[in-house]
Parts: sequence; C-alpha cells; structure tokens
Amino acid sequence: MSPDAVLLFLLILKHSFADMFLQTFNKNIDKTKYFGRGQIHYSQHSILTFFVCLPFAHGFECAVLLAMFDHLAHWHIDYWKSTCVKMLKIPRLSFTFYRIQTVDQMLHFATYAAIVYLATIPLFNI
Repeated sequence: MSPDAVLLFLLILKHSFADMFLQTFNKNIDKTKYFGRGQIHYSQHSILTFFVCLPFAHGFECAVLLAMFDHLAHWHIDYWKSTCVKMLKIPRLSFTFYRIQTVDQMLHFATYAAIVYLATIPLFNI
C-alpha cells in the first residue's frame, strides 16, 4: 500500500475514533456556539491529526500546520451542520438529518484528502 493510502486510512480511523468514541465523553457541547465547548472536540481531532501526520509530513512544522487545518475545517463543518439542524429544527433521527450528516462526513473526508495531498508535497518543507 502506498504511503498516501496508509495516511488516508489512518486519518479515517482517527476520524472514527474522535467522532464516535471520544465524543461520547464530551458533555454539554453545543456546536452551534462558534467559540463554545465544541473546541474540545475539534482539538481532539487536531491533536490526533498531528500524531497521525507526523511520520508522513515534511517535518514537524508541516504536521502542526496540517493539524491546524484539520481543526479549522472540523470546526466550521460541524458548526455549519449543527447550525443547519438547529435553525431548521431537524429531528435527529429524520431522513433530512442523515442527508445533512452525509454531507458533513463527505466534507470531513475531503479534508483528509486535502491533508494527504498537502502532507506529501514538498511545498510545506519548512
């Protein structure tokens, strides 16, 4: 398997771990608050992204930048999703919620594809 494929696979595992396991420990997080406690969740993602990217990136600084990129992307994707669901009063178990959730996950996976691309080009060779 190529290093790019391994990195993408590890980022997907990281995403699953942070979104489905770690998030169960986060209490009272309202992701519709732009500067709220959602930062705990986004930080979990970015810290894990840093450690996943470190062996693949062109240096420590690149891994930090990629983690920051993931943090910002995750923050804004989750903020958008949560705000849409709240404003439109979409029930959590409805078809509409799962359609929005699908777009949310596609945006996260697109973020990981971008991270793989950025991690493997010497543009970030600081």
